[in-house]
Amino acid sequence: MKKLIVLATLAALPAAAMADVVISGNLAVGITNTKVKDTGSVTTEDRTSGEIKFAGKEDLGNGLKSIWQIASRINLSDKQDNARDNAWSGRDSFVGLQGDFGTVTLGNIYHMPTSGAMAIFEDNSASFASDLYDQGDRINSTISYKSPTVAGFTAVVQHSFGSSTTKEKAKLHQQALSLAYEGEGFSVSYDGARAKEDANNTAKLHELNASVSLDALTLMAGYARGKDSDGKRNGYGLAASYTMGNITPKLGFWKEGDLKQTNGNKLNDGHKAYAAGVEYALSKRTRAGVELAKANYDDNATPDVRTATVYLGTKF
Repeated sequence: MKKLIVLATLAALPAAAMADVVISGNLAVGITNTKVKDTGSVTTEDRTSGEIKFAGKEDLGNGLKSIWQIASRINLSDKQDNARDNAWSGRDSFVGLQGDFGTVTLGNIYHMPTSGAMAIFEDNSASFASDLYDQGDRINSTISYKSPTVAGFTAVVQHSFGSSTTKEKAKLHQQALSLAYEGEGFSVSYDGARAKEDANNTAKLHELNASVSLDALTLMAGYARGKDSDGKRNGYGLAASYTMGNITPKLGFWKEGDLKQTNGNKLNDGHKAYAAGVEYALSKRTRAGVELAKANYDDNATPDVRTATVYLGTKF
């Protein structure tokens, strides 16, 4: 009965009230086989992508618009793997203003928005085991400013007052800066973030990405450097894709360096990882593919990990 009331209420709304609301999403599920060295393999059904998004805007005149968005992480498989799975507004959700000056938004917003550009695979790119690369995250209580694009350059500046009420009270703030340039057939970007761990320590993360498109071939390179109260480490990688009609083969490599602790000791905990896959476009919206990724750890005491995934996904 409650559903009928809600549907009737929505049907009764004036058409103009809903004219600027856009609904979009991306749903995908994969069958994944994971094997840890010297143990048996495990086959599971996993979320490889999943989001539903509601967005709208209102023209306020003089080139100014109010904008809003509510996005939720959708998991059609293991619904308890992430606290944000199937939770309302668990992804980028905000209100804001947009004009010639740029865009200002407030809410739950993704920090380091151009990070992970080299992670081109559906589920597990070569950086799947990295503690450094593609570490952008959605942070509550964020105010974000995105500049207009000028001569190919765009900048984003972000500040979070704390991802929870407890962190806000403890003043565990977080800031992020993104700089990007897009030219004809190539792009480069930088993402940096700093976050208070406690009253005496601040974690810092830097990431660089570059890509070149040569007709159907796209080449990418990435670098990351992180430092926190445990120490610091670096990593770098490469990726490539080549589109042949509906088929796109992909390759990736990532090298994670050892952690250098604050006391000067160096741990033997780095790894090299590889990824390969092929995606087939069933239509402009629907895709299917297969991919394989493996991480080989420098320390023989840490077992290598291999994953293989077959997936199906669609966008709307």
